[in-house]
Amino acid sequence: MDIKVKFFEENFVEAIGAGVYGIFVQTNNKNKELLYVGESVFVLVRCAAHLYEIIKGNGYFGFTQEIIESDNITLVFKLLISESDKIKRKSIEKEIINNKHPRMQSGISDRVKPIEDMIGEMTKLLNE
Repeated sequence: MDIKVKFFEENFVEAIGAGVYGIFVQTNNKNKELLYVGESVFVLVRCAAHLYEIIKGNGYFGFTQEIIESDNITLVFKLLISESDKIKRKSIEKEIINNKHPRMQSGISDRVKPIEDMIGEMTKLLNE
């Protein structure tokens, strides 16, 4: 795996707890593109599971083996909001999804697109 990973660099300790997080991709120092928004009672643990799936290279969030071997991609995990109340977390998560339209989410609640669609989205993003 040659992609770079920024894993809660700004607020690592806060990410141990509950909150809403975003997963971004950045290429060649361009602006970060929001891929996914989620919520968890243990953000750090949940995002470690996401990272594990990504590095398999099976298309999770659009990351194929070829893409994870690229050295000009940075994957950024960021805590967007700390929030311990589950109802508030879910509401914030859905609000961000509706306002920001993460590339890998379908627009139906917090669901992601099918793997083939995510790979297509990532390919399109990297070729922009």
